[in-house]
Order: sequence, then structure tokens, then C-alpha cells
Amino acid sequence: MTPSTSPNLDKLRNIVQKFGASSFTTDQVASEYDDAPATAESTEQFDALLQRHAAVLGIHAVPGSGGQGHGATVWQPA
Repeated sequence: MTPSTSPNLDKLRNIVQKFGASSFTTDQVASEYDDAPATAESTEQFDALLQRHAAVLGIHAVPGSGGQGHGATVWQPA
């Protein structure tokens, strides 16, 4: 996903649902979405996107994981 494109929330929801009851990282979501290895920029972009849409996606961040400058955030089903 490039900074100028809008995210496809259906695609994002489908990716999140693939993980089922397992936890996952922002890197994994970014890699699946872009069908390419995650970059620092894409991880940051998807971290913000997942934070913004967490309630709709039915997920929440694991406390103390990732965040700005601390690696990929770990997510789990809410």
C-alpha cells in the first residue's frame, strides 16, 4: 500500500481473519497486504491503520508490544 492510496478495509479484515485465534504482528499483516516483505515504512503505516480500525477488525494490541521505534506490534483477537 502506498501512502497515497486508501486502504481496502475488506482486504485488511480478510487478512486479520486468516490468523483466527492466533496472535500476529503488524509486519505479518503488511507483508500479506502488499504480497511482499514488510518495510519499516509499511509497518509504521499498517500499525497506525490497525490502531485506527482495531474495534472494527475485532483486535487489540498486546500491551507492551511494539509501537513507535520498538518493532512490530503484536495483535490478538479482542
